[in-house]
Amino acid sequence: MRSYKFWIPFAFVLTGCDYSGDWLFAGVVEDVPGVWHLEDQDTYLITPRVVTNLQELEEATIYGEIGPNGSTELGGVTADFEGTGGSVCVFIDPETAWWSQAVSPAPDDFGSFWSYPDNVFDDGDIDLYVGLSVYYTGSPGERMGDFFVSYTDGLGREVPLQLSECSSSIGAQGQTNAHAGRAMPEYCTIPNTQPGISYTIALQTFATPLDDDRLGFGMIVSEGTCDDIISIVRREAGLGEGVTDNRLEECVIQGESIRPKRGNELGPWYGYGDLSSSEAIWGGSLEFEEHFCSTKRMTSFCKSEAETKLTGEGAMGCSWNAQPTDETRCYCGDITDTPEGGSF
Repeated sequence: MRSYKFWIPFAFVLTGCDYSGDWLFAGVVEDVPGVWHLEDQDTYLITPRVVTNLQELEEATIYGEIGPNGSTELGGVTADFEGTGGSVCVFIDPETAWWSQAVSPAPDDFGSFWSYPDNVFDDGDIDLYVGLSVYYTGSPGERMGDFFVSYTDGLGREVPLQLSECSSSIGAQGQTNAHAGRAMPEYCTIPNTQPGISYTIALQTFATPLDDDRLGFGMIVSEGTCDDIISIVRREAGLGEGVTDNRLEECVIQGESIRPKRGNELGPWYGYGDLSSSEAIWGGSLEFEEHFCSTKRMTSFCKSEAETKLTGEGAMGCSWNAQPTDETRCYCGDITDTPEGGSF
């Protein structure tokens, strides 16, 4: 029997395949920019607000939405403010909230809060950087950058220096100088800001939600420290006992789960009142956040949601990994995804 060997020209292989990697990135969403610059309501510069109570906190919150950049280029939002001579806090909260599911057959009191899985498809992630505008390498509204500069040492080597002022940013486990992670608030205090000198806030998009690729967020720029902001929530919302700080952080900004833009409602929204009056908040998200950041068990919320959306009269089901509607948007994950002993 005669055997045959087929050889494909190497040049054909190179020209016949697409190595761009574009399929790895979310496509651009119409009318939702991947890079934009945020201005204050009446001026170019964001004015650090004095926040002493919950009402002032809500009034100081600015809301917006960011989409994918569609490429390997950094995406995100920038904003500028002038130093006050004192400390300035920058606090951001990307949608929605995230937790690790407890799968122990005999969970402790803390673990029993989280026996349902989270819906990871509605969560996004933003990384916060703040620094002097003179060191910012991006072009606001056109191209995102960072605060790295380089100098040549005595041996002729280029040495990169990170000049971000967010040395006090807090990670998910309470570690300093770290990013918080998926859907978790991120903040930093810039101490002793130089009066009259411009600072740039860079909100770099790390991940957009998988369900609709529209990442809503809330941002506060206030005088004083971020600890002052969290203390207001602890004091006035009555959430002092039995609630860890990183759960309190989720209570600082409410309503960052923003519905897809409709008509000319392109945002940004200045203050919680502006956002809520425009009916731009996803239904159910406020109740979800209130449960998450308080001492209530997530199990009760998730069971109620499942009964309403999955088994109740006229149930529409949950849309976890596809673009949701008001009827199909769920904040808890699929309980059948819970791992079982002996399985992977």
